[in-house]
Amino acid sequence: MKKFNNIILAVFLIIIIGLTSCTVGPQKIRIGKDVCSFCKMSIADNRFGAEVITKKGKVYMFDDTHCLSGFIKANTIDNKEIKNTYFVDFNEPHDLIESGQAFLMKSTQLRSPMGGNIAAFSSQNQLNDASGKLSGEQVTLEGISK
Repeated sequence: MKKFNNIILAVFLIIIIGLTSCTVGPQKIRIGKDVCSFCKMSIADNRFGAEVITKKGKVYMFDDTHCLSGFIKANTIDNKEIKNTYFVDFNEPHDLIESGQAFLMKSTQLRSPMGGNIAAFSSQNQLNDASGKLSGEQVTLEGISK
């Protein structure tokens, strides 16, 4: 019986260590399956979107920067609990860019799902190329969240 209890204790400790050592990062947005955490609509356009990850590892997904901005402004969660924010890369729709590495452009020609009309790029050169074609202007996360 003592040996059995030791085995159960060892398994329990392995599970606890495994759960606490996991790092939570951005999750791939599943178009047509995932729902925006703000407007509750299905995420439908793979060129736009964002994610917020809390310090506890909860992931909130958004279909547009407009919804991300509304989520932040509404203080849906304590903004101090936000660990990181990611944007969908407009040129590589299945990639997410950490907010500090993203270059954001606003253009009415983008026609994003909720009218935020902001696209994220992984480099200044990509943003410059797009803004030449779409006549847009560079913006920041702080600027769109005000």
